[in-house]
Amino acid sequence: MATFKPIVFSTKNHIKTDGTTNIKFRLYHNKQSQYIPTEYYIEPSYMNSGGEISSLHPAADLFNYELGEITQKYRKAVLKLGSSRLSNMSCSELRDYIIDASRPDYDFIDFVAFSLKVISETEKHKTAEWYQTSLNSFMWYFGKKKIDARDITRKKIKDWMKQLRKAGQSGKPLKPGAISNYARGLRALYNLCKSEYNDEDYDLIRIPNKPFDKEDIPAYRRMRRNISINDVKAIRDYQSDLKRVNMSRDVFMMMFYLMGININDLYKSNEPVRDRLDYERSKTDTDDNLNNFILSIKIEPELSVLIDKYSSNGFLSDLKRYSNVKNFTKAVNNGLVVISEDLNLPKITTNWARHSWATIARNKAKIHKADVDFCLGHVNNDYKMADIYIDIDYSICDEANRKVLDLLIQN
Repeated sequence: MATFKPIVFSTKNHIKTDGTTNIKFRLYHNKQSQYIPTEYYIEPSYMNSGGEISSLHPAADLFNYELGEITQKYRKAVLKLGSSRLSNMSCSELRDYIIDASRPDYDFIDFVAFSLKVISETEKHKTAEWYQTSLNSFMWYFGKKKIDARDITRKKIKDWMKQLRKAGQSGKPLKPGAISNYARGLRALYNLCKSEYNDEDYDLIRIPNKPFDKEDIPAYRRMRRNISINDVKAIRDYQSDLKRVNMSRDVFMMMFYLMGININDLYKSNEPVRDRLDYERSKTDTDDNLNNFILSIKIEPELSVLIDKYSSNGFLSDLKRYSNVKNFTKAVNNGLVVISEDLNLPKITTNWARHSWATIARNKAKIHKADVDFCLGHVNNDYKMADIYIDIDYSICDEANRKVLDLLIQN
């Protein structure tokens, strides 16, 4: 059993200028000692060997009473652990647990504050944005800026999603895909919170709830964002009196010519080497994605013309005048709205270039699905082991892309 005893250190480096020193609790556990400071200070001579304040001190009774309360609080924390968990903990681990368990707010875990911290530390803008919108929706439903993680129950998640089906923050019902997106974002934050505050090794479960275990999150169905070959041709041949709209047209076509490159990767891309643009998809550029590979795309003549057009002062310098990719994407999408309306097309965004290339490659150019996946930079889990041994052959991408681009030339 762990024991506690109030002590003071009387050596010079522990004595303050007024002659007092901090009263600490010595924790003894598993033949080791650790010390927990208190808010109390006293002259060393008033502390006796038994850990009590001498009656000579004018506030001895009050000191001893409050030190006794601290002792009981620490003992209660240890008793809550149970003997099996206690025996597996080192003295320093027990000390940290006792300090945490003694905090006034220990029984309140602010899920919102934790989530905001995660969001602020999330490097990927899109992921941070996803977390934030999911959290905002839940806070709106809860009507609070502070939410105890242990108040998040299966029923509350179910009621929240039911409300979103009726009306969200905008006052309009949300589609199943949007509800799924919010629920998955909130679930990710909740699981991170549980991982932070629960210690499975010592069975210290401060957040026991499993609100997402049984509640069915609506299946996420990715909306198809593809247009036909003739629609791509129409965009390619579109002309506007507005320079910014023509820029949007050209960016869309560059993304299409680059096998549906993400606009973030286009914006950040470096100058091609030996007529090839090499990049690693930023969407999958994370520490846990060990199977990523560099994509290398041949600069075809159609693309070369557009690169030259927007590289008056370095590679794509005319596009990179936008201060960041967010502003760049917004400008391109605004222009694509105009083009969509003029050509009587669905409301197209930059994502449509990627979806359209993939659809045309599979359905019209008859390229095998595995090769389409490869061209898009997807990691195929079915062939992970084979990929370790097989060198990357970019000619597969070159041939596939050329087949797709040739379809734009045909009448």
